Amino acid sequence: MKAEITSFNSSFFEYLCGFVWFDQERLEALMKRYPIGATEQGEPIFWHINSEHKITNGRIITMDSETGKVYDGSWYYQDGRPTCLFGEYLLDTFPTQTVALVTDEITAAIMSSFPTPYVWLATGKEKATPTDLLPLAGKSVVVFPDKGEYSEWQETLQAVPNLQFYISDVMEKVQGDCHTIAQMVLSQQPLRPTEAEAALMRMEDANPNIALLVKTLDLEVVGISPTSDIPKDETPKQEPASKEPKQDAVMQSILLAQEERWHGRNPECHKCKFSHEGINGTYCGKLHRYVEYGKGDCGVEADIPPAPG
Repeated sequence: MKAEITSFNSSFFEYLCGFVWFDQERLEALMKRYPIGATEQGEPIFWHINSEHKITNGRIITMDSETGKVYDGSWYYQDGRPTCLFGEYLLDTFPTQTVALVTDEITAAIMSSFPTPYVWLATGKEKATPTDLLPLAGKSVVVFPDKGEYSEWQETLQAVPNLQFYISDVMEKVQGDCHTIAQMVLSQQPLRPTEAEAALMRMEDANPNIALLVKTLDLEVVGISPTSDIPKDETPKQEPASKEPKQDAVMQSILLAQEERWHGRNPECHKCKFSHEGINGTYCGKLHRYVEYGKGDCGVEADIPPAPG
């Protein structure tokens, strides 16, 4: 099988590029920390490198580049050879740092890109044995089991000599479809806007009323012409009869429809200085993500002027 030792051309990095957090600098740092390759089909290969900095094997993951869903996994060398922990070589680089241990390589790689006090390793196996964990002897380890696997880790870890460990139950408390701590963290990260969404954002900055019209009528944004390409209107302009002309009836109805969406639904969030109407609804600047109308729950009291007496 032909493969590249390091490559950004895989479904894994394509998936990460969908999140605002993963800019070029963070992606390059991730690749430097964990050399990740790719097959000819664009499947990521998570190389397992031991303390001697030698590749023992590589985990090939078949995943969806849009949703991150994993469909299958296989080993690069399929001859049954023993392998090491994913990221094992980092133990010598950070000898005093607490180890965060997870099951799959994707979780370890993603979590290493967020500010935590840990060095992230993965077993790469559904059922790790005490022998697999011997390189962790003498270390302080925090284990983040996938949802539903909390009890299975206790017996395995107790069989490893001279190991200080703590098993987190954070995933047992999470509601929804998240099964790993990486999925939970990514579910709270804002997505990178599509070209159409970015165009609408620029439109909102240039003319909020036009952007509101596009959203209300569910129009499709195909692009915005540069200002220099728009012919100037040379028709003489008449001065308005009033300094505060009334808005067009159509625009008034649009604004009224917007207000009705908020009627009885937490007006504090609507007026909060941290929130604004975005392309997908209400964007909360405190939570850094879109929220359902009236469900910001960020704990910030909006600066709302008192009602007239």
